[in-house]
Amino acid sequence: MAKTLFDHINEIYQSQKKNYFSGLDDGEKRTYSNYMVNRFLSMNIHQLPLVNEIQKYNLPSDVHYLFFATTIPRGKQYNKYVKAAKETKYEEWLVTLVAKHYCVSEIEAISYLEIYYRDDKAGLRSLCEKYGIDPKIIKKAKL
Repeated sequence: MAKTLFDHINEIYQSQKKNYFSGLDDGEKRTYSNYMVNRFLSMNIHQLPLVNEIQKYNLPSDVHYLFFATTIPRGKQYNKYVKAAKETKYEEWLVTLVAKHYCVSEIEAISYLEIYYRDDKAGLRSLCEKYGIDPKIIKKAKL
C-alpha cells in the first residue's frame, strides 16, 4: 500500500529511521511534501520555531525528512489541526448593503455593523427598510 502524507509524519515522530527515504519508490517519494509536513509539524507549539526556521531553506525531501527525524523527540504525538472559522457574524447581504450605502470596503462595513448592533439597531433596521429589504429577512438578521 502506498505511503501517504500521514505515514511520513508518523515516520518522523515514531520510527525515525535514517534510511527511510531510500526504501521508498518514486510514487511514495512524491507524496512527501515539505510544505505539508511543515504545516502539520508546526501545529505543535514546541516545534513551531524549528519548523519556521527550516522552511526558509529549499531542502530536498530526503534531507528535510532526515532533519526532522533526527531533531524531533521520538514518540506518538497528537497535533490538533487548526482550521479557519467558517461562521460569519453578519449576513452577507447586510454587509454588502452597508458597504455600498457608506461606500466603504466590506471589512469596514463589518466595523459599522458592530457599532449599529451595539448602539443603534433601529437605525440599521430603517436603513434596510429604506433599501426595500423584506421584513422577514430583516427579522432573521435580528433587527
